[in-house]
Amino acid sequence: MREIQRGKRFIIIDDFLSEPVFSAAQDLMDRAAFTRRESVISDEDGPAFRSKGVRFKEELGSLDAGGRPKAYEELGRAVRAYSDFYGEASTDWNRIAFAFWKYPAGSRLGWHNDAGRGRKGEFILFLHDRWRPSWGGELKLIDEDPPPPDAGDDVESDLVRRMERRIGRSTTSPVAIVPKPNRLVLVKSDTVHTIGRVDPTAGDTLRRSLTGFVSLSPERTTAVGSAREKLTAILAD
Repeated sequence: MREIQRGKRFIIIDDFLSEPVFSAAQDLMDRAAFTRRESVISDEDGPAFRSKGVRFKEELGSLDAGGRPKAYEELGRAVRAYSDFYGEASTDWNRIAFAFWKYPAGSRLGWHNDAGRGRKGEFILFLHDRWRPSWGGELKLIDEDPPPPDAGDDVESDLVRRMERRIGRSTTSPVAIVPKPNRLVLVKSDTVHTIGRVDPTAGDTLRRSLTGFVSLSPERTTAVGSAREKLTAILAD
Protein backbone atom coordinates (compact mmCIF):
# COMPACT_ATOMS: atom_id res chain seq x y z
CA MET A 1 0.00 0.00 0.00
CA ARG A 2 1.44 3.34 -1.02
CA GLU A 3 0.05 6.82 -1.39
CA ILE A 4 1.10 8.02 -4.83
CA GLN A 5 -0.75 11.33 -5.24
CA ARG A 6 -2.59 13.83 -3.09
CA GLY A 7 -4.58 16.90 -4.06
CA LYS A 8 -6.81 19.26 -2.15
CA ARG A 9 -9.82 16.98 -2.53
CA PHE A 10 -8.48 13.53 -3.39
CA ILE A 11 -5.87 10.94 -2.43
CA ILE A 12 -4.71 7.99 -4.56
CA ILE A 13 -3.41 4.85 -2.85
CA ASP A 14 -2.04 2.03 -5.01
CA ASP A 15 -1.71 -1.65 -4.06
CA PHE A 16 -4.22 -0.97 -1.30
CA LEU A 17 -5.11 -4.56 -0.42
CA SER A 18 -2.77 -7.50 -0.05
CA GLU A 19 -3.09 -10.09 -2.82
CA PRO A 20 -5.17 -12.54 -0.70
CA VAL A 21 -7.55 -9.80 0.50
CA PHE A 22 -7.86 -8.35 -3.01
CA SER A 23 -8.72 -11.80 -4.36
CA ALA A 24 -11.28 -12.29 -1.56
CA ALA A 25 -12.86 -8.93 -2.42
CA GLN A 26 -13.15 -10.00 -6.06
CA ASP A 27 -14.79 -13.26 -4.95
CA LEU A 28 -17.23 -11.30 -2.80
CA MET A 29 -18.11 -9.18 -5.83
CA ASP A 30 -18.50 -12.26 -8.03
CA ARG A 31 -21.02 -13.74 -5.57
CA ALA A 32 -23.08 -10.55 -5.38
CA ALA A 33 -26.36 -10.16 -7.25
CA PHE A 34 -26.49 -7.18 -9.59
CA THR A 35 -29.33 -5.05 -10.89
CA ARG A 36 -29.20 -2.98 -14.07
CA ARG A 37 -29.43 0.69 -13.20
CA GLU A 38 -30.15 3.52 -15.57
CA SER A 39 -28.22 6.66 -14.71
CA VAL A 40 -29.89 9.18 -12.42
CA ILE A 41 -27.46 11.84 -13.70
CA SER A 42 -28.03 11.91 -17.45
CA ASP A 43 -29.96 9.99 -20.11
CA GLU A 44 -26.77 10.06 -22.17
CA ASP A 45 -24.77 7.99 -19.69
CA GLY A 46 -25.89 4.45 -20.46
CA PRO A 47 -26.60 1.68 -17.94
CA ALA A 48 -24.47 0.36 -15.10
CA PHE A 49 -24.94 -2.60 -12.76
CA ARG A 50 -25.15 -2.22 -8.98
CA SER A 51 -25.16 -4.77 -6.18
CA LYS A 52 -27.35 -4.57 -3.11
CA GLY A 53 -25.70 -2.21 -0.65
CA VAL A 54 -24.49 -2.87 2.87
CA ARG A 55 -24.06 -0.36 5.65
CA PHE A 56 -21.74 -0.55 8.63
CA LYS A 57 -21.65 1.47 11.82
CA GLU A 58 -18.69 3.59 12.88
CA GLU A 59 -17.07 0.61 14.64
CA LEU A 60 -15.89 -0.62 11.23
CA GLY A 61 -12.10 -0.68 11.14
CA SER A 62 -11.63 -0.21 14.88
CA LEU A 63 -9.23 -2.45 16.77
CA ASP A 64 -11.95 -4.41 18.53
CA ALA A 65 -14.11 -4.90 15.42
CA GLY A 66 -14.16 -8.17 13.54
CA GLY A 67 -16.22 -10.78 11.78
CA ARG A 68 -16.59 -8.79 8.57
CA PRO A 69 -14.93 -9.25 5.16
CA LYS A 70 -11.33 -8.08 5.36
CA ALA A 71 -11.74 -5.62 2.48
CA TYR A 72 -14.44 -3.76 4.41
CA GLU A 73 -12.29 -3.70 7.54
CA GLU A 74 -9.30 -2.35 5.60
CA LEU A 75 -11.45 0.37 4.05
CA GLY A 76 -12.82 1.25 7.47
CA ARG A 77 -9.29 1.65 8.77
CA ALA A 78 -8.41 3.88 5.83
CA VAL A 79 -11.40 6.13 6.57
CA ARG A 80 -10.26 6.40 10.18
CA ALA A 81 -6.67 7.13 9.15
CA TYR A 82 -7.68 10.01 6.87
CA SER A 83 -9.65 12.04 9.40
CA ASP A 84 -8.53 15.22 7.59
CA PHE A 85 -10.88 14.08 4.81
CA TYR A 86 -13.75 12.49 6.69
CA GLY A 87 -13.51 13.75 10.26
CA GLU A 88 -13.59 11.67 13.43
CA ALA A 89 -15.65 8.51 13.89
CA SER A 90 -18.84 8.97 15.94
CA THR A 91 -18.41 12.74 16.04
CA ASP A 92 -18.30 13.60 12.33
CA TRP A 93 -19.50 10.35 10.76
CA ASN A 94 -21.24 7.23 11.98
CA ARG A 95 -21.80 4.98 8.97
CA ILE A 96 -20.08 3.67 5.86
CA ALA A 97 -22.24 2.35 3.02
CA PHE A 98 -20.82 0.11 0.30
CA ALA A 99 -21.96 -1.18 -3.08
CA PHE A 100 -20.27 -2.96 -5.98
CA TRP A 101 -20.58 -1.39 -9.42
CA LYS A 102 -19.95 -2.62 -12.96
CA TYR A 103 -19.68 -0.31 -15.97
CA PRO A 104 -19.74 -1.95 -19.41
CA ALA A 105 -18.26 -0.58 -22.61
CA GLY A 106 -20.23 2.45 -23.79
CA SER A 107 -21.35 3.63 -20.34
CA ARG A 108 -20.24 6.55 -18.17
CA LEU A 109 -21.58 8.66 -15.29
CA GLY A 110 -22.05 12.37 -15.93
CA TRP A 111 -20.66 15.26 -13.90
CA HIS A 112 -22.08 15.42 -10.36
CA ASN A 113 -20.94 16.15 -6.81
CA ASP A 114 -22.57 13.63 -4.39
CA ALA A 115 -23.31 16.39 -1.88
CA GLY A 116 -25.94 16.25 0.85
CA ARG A 117 -27.50 13.39 2.83
CA GLY A 118 -24.91 13.86 5.57
CA ARG A 119 -22.07 12.73 3.32
CA LYS A 120 -18.52 13.56 4.37
CA GLY A 121 -16.88 11.90 1.40
CA GLU A 122 -16.59 8.75 -0.65
CA PHE A 123 -14.02 6.27 -1.90
CA ILE A 124 -13.59 4.00 -4.90
CA LEU A 125 -11.61 0.74 -4.93
CA PHE A 126 -11.07 -0.77 -8.38
CA LEU A 127 -11.50 -4.56 -8.49
CA HIS A 128 -10.98 -5.62 -12.12
CA ASP A 129 -7.96 -7.82 -12.91
CA ARG A 130 -6.53 -5.53 -15.58
CA TRP A 131 -7.26 -2.21 -17.18
CA ARG A 132 -5.67 -0.56 -20.20
CA PRO A 133 -5.56 3.25 -20.02
CA SER A 134 -6.97 3.38 -23.55
CA TRP A 135 -10.16 1.74 -22.27
CA GLY A 136 -11.25 5.02 -20.61
CA GLY A 137 -13.41 4.87 -17.52
CA GLU A 138 -11.25 7.40 -15.70
CA LEU A 139 -12.46 9.05 -12.54
CA LYS A 140 -12.22 12.74 -13.42
CA LEU A 141 -12.56 15.43 -10.78
CA ILE A 142 -12.12 19.14 -10.14
CA ASP A 143 -9.46 19.48 -7.46
CA GLU A 144 -10.58 22.72 -5.88
CA ASP A 145 -12.99 23.75 -3.18
CA PRO A 146 -16.54 24.54 -4.31
CA PRO A 147 -16.76 28.05 -5.79
CA PRO A 148 -19.26 30.62 -4.50
CA PRO A 149 -22.78 30.10 -5.86
CA ASP A 150 -23.60 31.73 -9.14
CA ALA A 151 -27.00 33.27 -9.85
CA GLY A 152 -27.49 31.01 -12.86
CA ASP A 153 -26.95 27.81 -10.89
CA ASP A 154 -30.41 27.81 -9.34
CA VAL A 155 -32.03 28.58 -12.68
CA GLU A 156 -30.41 25.57 -14.38
CA SER A 157 -32.43 22.45 -13.50
CA ASP A 158 -30.15 19.93 -15.26
CA LEU A 159 -27.55 18.61 -12.80
CA VAL A 160 -24.86 18.00 -15.41
CA ARG A 161 -25.27 21.51 -16.79
CA ARG A 162 -25.06 22.96 -13.26
CA MET A 163 -21.84 21.07 -12.72
CA GLU A 164 -20.55 22.19 -16.11
CA ARG A 165 -21.23 25.78 -15.06
CA ARG A 166 -19.06 25.19 -12.01
CA ILE A 167 -16.34 23.67 -14.17
CA GLY A 168 -16.55 26.72 -16.43
CA ARG A 169 -15.82 28.94 -13.42
CA SER A 170 -13.01 26.69 -12.22
CA THR A 171 -9.45 27.96 -12.06
CA THR A 172 -8.01 24.53 -12.82
CA SER A 173 -8.47 21.63 -15.24
CA PRO A 174 -9.91 18.23 -14.28
CA VAL A 175 -7.64 15.53 -12.89
CA ALA A 176 -8.04 12.18 -14.68
CA ILE A 177 -7.41 9.10 -12.52
CA VAL A 178 -6.93 5.83 -14.39
CA PRO A 179 -8.92 2.93 -12.81
CA LYS A 180 -5.86 0.81 -12.11
CA PRO A 181 -6.59 -2.53 -10.37
CA ASN A 182 -6.32 -2.41 -6.55
CA ARG A 183 -6.19 1.40 -6.63
CA LEU A 184 -8.12 3.23 -3.91
CA VAL A 185 -9.23 6.82 -4.43
CA LEU A 186 -10.47 8.91 -1.51
CA VAL A 187 -12.64 11.90 -2.40
CA LYS A 188 -14.02 14.71 -0.25
CA SER A 189 -17.73 15.45 -0.28
CA ASP A 190 -19.00 18.03 -2.79
CA THR A 191 -16.14 17.37 -5.21
CA VAL A 192 -17.33 17.75 -8.81
CA HIS A 193 -16.47 14.52 -10.63
CA THR A 194 -17.46 12.13 -13.40
CA ILE A 195 -16.77 8.60 -14.62
CA GLY A 196 -15.47 8.75 -18.16
CA ARG A 197 -17.16 6.60 -20.78
CA VAL A 198 -15.72 3.09 -21.07
CA ASP A 199 -14.32 2.73 -24.57
CA PRO A 200 -15.74 0.06 -26.93
CA THR A 201 -12.23 -1.43 -27.18
CA ALA A 202 -12.69 -2.72 -23.61
CA GLY A 203 -14.94 -5.37 -25.12
CA ASP A 204 -16.39 -7.63 -22.45
CA THR A 205 -14.10 -6.24 -19.75
CA LEU A 206 -16.14 -4.41 -17.12
CA ARG A 207 -15.01 -1.48 -15.00
CA ARG A 208 -15.47 -3.08 -11.57
CA SER A 209 -15.37 -1.17 -8.30
CA LEU A 210 -16.39 -1.14 -4.67
CA THR A 211 -17.71 2.33 -3.87
CA GLY A 212 -18.42 3.62 -0.40
CA PHE A 213 -19.92 6.73 1.18
CA VAL A 214 -18.91 8.01 4.61
CA SER A 215 -21.73 9.95 6.25
CA LEU A 216 -23.41 11.17 9.39
CA SER A 217 -26.88 9.73 9.82
CA PRO A 218 -29.54 12.42 10.25
CA GLU A 219 -31.43 10.13 12.60
CA ARG A 220 -28.54 9.50 15.01
CA THR A 221 -29.59 7.30 17.85
CA THR A 222 -28.65 7.89 21.48
CA ALA A 223 -29.31 4.31 22.51
CA VAL A 224 -26.30 2.63 24.06
CA GLY A 225 -25.67 -1.07 24.37
CA SER A 226 -28.58 -2.16 22.21
CA ALA A 227 -27.93 -5.47 20.51
CA ARG A 228 -29.55 -4.16 17.37
CA GLU A 229 -27.12 -1.22 17.25
CA LYS A 230 -24.26 -3.69 17.17
CA LEU A 231 -25.39 -5.47 14.03
CA THR A 232 -22.52 -5.53 11.56
CA ALA A 233 -24.50 -4.40 8.54
CA ILE A 234 -27.85 -3.03 7.49
CA LEU A 235 -29.24 -2.86 4.00
CA ALA A 236 -28.34 0.46 2.43
CA ASP A 237 -30.88 2.70 0.74
